[in-house]
Amino acid sequence: MNGFFTMVKTNLKLLLRNKGYLCLVIVLPILSAGLLSLQLDDTVTMKDDTSYVVQNIDNRDKNITSIENTKLLVKIYDNSNTELSDDLAQELAGTGIFRIFRYNQEVVDLATARAASIDSAGKSNIGAVVYIPENFESDILSGGTGNLSIMEITDDGRNDLLASTINTYVSFMMQAANSTNYDKPALKTMLGELKESRLSKQIKPVEVGNSLTLTSQQNHQSTRIGYSIAALTMGFLFCGVFISDIIVREKNNKVYNRIFLSRVSILNYILAKMAMIVLTVVIQTGILAVVTPMLVSTDFGIPFGSYLFLVFGLGLCISTLSVVIGTLVSNTMNATYAVFAIWIVSNIMAGLYFPITSAAQWWVKTSLLIPQRWVIVASEMLMTGETGVYAMYGLIVGCYLLILMAGTTIGVMVGKKDY
Repeated sequence: MNGFFTMVKTNLKLLLRNKGYLCLVIVLPILSAGLLSLQLDDTVTMKDDTSYVVQNIDNRDKNITSIENTKLLVKIYDNSNTELSDDLAQELAGTGIFRIFRYNQEVVDLATARAASIDSAGKSNIGAVVYIPENFESDILSGGTGNLSIMEITDDGRNDLLASTINTYVSFMMQAANSTNYDKPALKTMLGELKESRLSKQIKPVEVGNSLTLTSQQNHQSTRIGYSIAALTMGFLFCGVFISDIIVREKNNKVYNRIFLSRVSILNYILAKMAMIVLTVVIQTGILAVVTPMLVSTDFGIPFGSYLFLVFGLGLCISTLSVVIGTLVSNTMNATYAVFAIWIVSNIMAGLYFPITSAAQWWVKTSLLIPQRWVIVASEMLMTGETGVYAMYGLIVGCYLLILMAGTTIGVMVGKKDY
């Protein structure tokens, strides 16, 4: 370890005197923590099919789309907004056949609802609209039928099933109301007992190929993690440029001669640079660990400690990659251009900005060569309770570092031959 600590100490002083380095080390983790607090709209466009819940919408004119066609999309105008109307909506969602979008912000008359349904026919994927009038609950409790209206938007055979399901459940409500002598508390108790007596649905994540099926909430938590990782990746890459700049300057200023004439081995030299990478990543991860609980809730789908573990592993891979690029290019400006391009392309390819589960297979497979993608994969596996995540991620990080350290060694040895 001859000269190792001396080189580490000298390099650390050079980095800490660099304002650009300090800015990246401090600001990017704070920005990343802020991105974890993003509140994403989880009520309109969905890519999962596992929720079995009613999704409320706050804009009755919002066009509703879905990239999958596994369920019939049904929009409900719930003007009653009562326990019985909510019970009907939950019943439809619980069947697993329909995806329910409910608007109950204000009363909408039937003519307006019908006109809006006709207008959205070619703009959304809604298959049917259910109109629940204001007097739905009072009508049921007075011996009526509820006066529901069903409007078919698309020619889909499941619309008949929707009508049948609604008629069956409303008929049950009417019979239950009659048997309880139209007593609302007693009717509520009977409907509650019916739910408890049924077999409960347990939603299990199903792995298909390289993708996991997530709930709506888990999808948005994964997206938030992706945004934060995108910001951290920039910090890791450009901090690596500052470290590689030291190597380039040592090469250009003939420092190589003095270092290697002092009997410092190439191994010690490489380890000293790796120590700078580790220290940098430790500082950035530490700042993230301190700042995140101050700014946002740490409940974003996976344990906070696991998130920090994933970030630390990513930081080691990305910073080392940046050092390798800077060492091989031997020009700080060109290295900056290169890592900026890598930052943009790799984030897109890894699916940090948008899901790539529906992308072409070549894209999905190529993304597995990118470290950021493994952070998302590991996060989603943790969300769905998969086992062996830490061992898998540790092995991936180890492989990346082994390859990248070999690249750094080659770059240093090439530079040494010139002197």
